[in-house]
Amino acid sequence: MKPINRVKLTESIMEAIVEYASSNDLKVGDRLPSERELSSALKVSRPLLREALRKMESLNLVEVLPGKGIFIKTPLKNNMSYLVLHIDEEKDKVLEVLNIRRVLEKLALEEAIKNITDDEIKELERRVNLLEEKQRRGDDSREENWAFHSLIYRLAGNKLLFDILDGLKEFHLFWEDPLECPSFAEKTYFFHRELFKCIEERDLKRAHAVTDKLLDMLEGEIKKSY
Repeated sequence: MKPINRVKLTESIMEAIVEYASSNDLKVGDRLPSERELSSALKVSRPLLREALRKMESLNLVEVLPGKGIFIKTPLKNNMSYLVLHIDEEKDKVLEVLNIRRVLEKLALEEAIKNITDDEIKELERRVNLLEEKQRRGDDSREENWAFHSLIYRLAGNKLLFDILDGLKEFHLFWEDPLECPSFAEKTYFFHRELFKCIEERDLKRAHAVTDKLLDMLEGEIKKSY
C-alpha cells in the first residue's frame, strides 16, 4: 500500500477553494464560507482544511480573521494553480529552504544585535513572555512564536531581508506546530528564551550557536520525516 500524500490533499483543497471563488465570481474582500461549511462541503477534516488555509495565507491569497471569517486578498481564478507551492514534496527542496533560512536568520540576528535599543529589548522580552505563557497553558502559540521571530527580523532594519524571512512564515510555523510536529515543537520551546538572552547581552557568537543548534535539530527532523 502506498502512503497517503498529505501534500496532494492540501493542494486539492486549495484548488477546490480557488475553483469555488472563481465560479462564484468572488472579489477581493469577499468572504468565503466558514471553516465548518468548507470542511463539510469538501469532506475533509478541520485540521487539514486549516493547513490548506495557512498555505493560502502564506501565498497572500486569503486572510483568516478569527471570529470574523476567511476573506479573499487576491483575485482567485482557476488558472492560478501555478501558485500552489510544492516545497513540502521534495526533501532536497525543503533542505535548500532551510539553508537559506539559516544564512538569513544569522544575518538578521547580527543586524538586530547591532541596532537594538533598550526599549526594543523590553518589547522582545514581552513577546517571549507571551509565548512562554501560551506554551505553559498548552494553547496554540504559533502566532506568538512568529511575533517573536518577526520582531527580530524587523529590528535588523533591512526591508528586503525582512520580506524574504517573512515569506518563510508558513515553513517556519509548520515545523514548530504542536499539532503537526509535536516532538520537534516541544524541543524548541526553550530556544526562544535562550535566543532572547543572547540578544539582550549582545552576544552574537552565542546567538549564532543557538540558531545552528535549533536548525540542526530541524534538519534532522526533516530528514526523519522523509
